[in-house]
Amino acid sequence: MVRKYKGFIQLLVLFAIIMYIVLGIATPIVNRRLSPSGAFRKFVCRPIPKSVMEIKMDRLIRWRGWHRYVFHFKTNEADLSHILNSWPFQEIRYLKYSPEYGGLEIESLQNTPWESFGWTLYNIRSGEAEPEWFNLEQWDSPKVYLYIVRDVYRLRLLVYNKKLGEAYFIDYRSPD
Repeated sequence: MVRKYKGFIQLLVLFAIIMYIVLGIATPIVNRRLSPSGAFRKFVCRPIPKSVMEIKMDRLIRWRGWHRYVFHFKTNEADLSHILNSWPFQEIRYLKYSPEYGGLEIESLQNTPWESFGWTLYNIRSGEAEPEWFNLEQWDSPKVYLYIVRDVYRLRLLVYNKKLGEAYFIDYRSPD
């Protein structure tokens, strides 16, 4: 019986070795690690405005295109307009971050029966942690701008605190 399947087993082992090599070479290329400034240029705004400093980034990339990029940076109000003009943002009035479970609730832009919607930004219950610099829940009355890409479940959120001269930019995409 072993002789009957010997060729098949050899082919299977050869395939596994080839896939191991191909994935070992392709994975670093596909999962290229962008620096915070490189990712800022790709996801937020190109070129980076002059006042943007101290870019901090947190990312989570999963299969099928799902990702979450969270940027925190210092900027002034004049350069904020460059970022706002990079995507068709709309100002919204409501934002609430709940650090207990990592949920973000924002005002809905659509003509829907509900006034707000939310999603899990950091899955605290499953052990995922916010970065040390993430303190959005402490901001009082920030300016909030939202852009939703309708073809896919993707949203971009820009939150600006004029008093601190700081901003968050969140790029969230789900395969659903």
